[in-house]
Amino acid sequence: MTDPKTQNQCHSRSSKFLSVKKKTVIGIYLIIGWLMIALIMMNATEVVSYDDIKYFFWVVPVSTAVLYLLYVNGTPHKMPEEDEMKSILALIFTFLCLLMSVFAAILIGHYGH
Repeated sequence: MTDPKTQNQCHSRSSKFLSVKKKTVIGIYLIIGWLMIALIMMNATEVVSYDDIKYFFWVVPVSTAVLYLLYVNGTPHKMPEEDEMKSILALIFTFLCLLMSVFAAILIGHYGH
């Protein structure tokens, strides 16, 4: 059995970290994902050079780790099942589109020149 005081102390200790709504964090993940897709395709079609956008690609791994921490400590602690399923499907769709854009960029780079 757990002591209610211990649970409150653990909850208040974890809430000292910045707390953001989980939907907001998922929205930021989706924005970053679609921005990466657009930048990959713009680079593949030579609209922009890699040197123009390289800093964005360097920041993504760090921001992903920070966003994960924000998601874990986010509010509400348990999302409704319907919202959670929609979020998961949106993230999966974005990830699949990201993979397709990477492969398309490889093919454009290989056969386009």
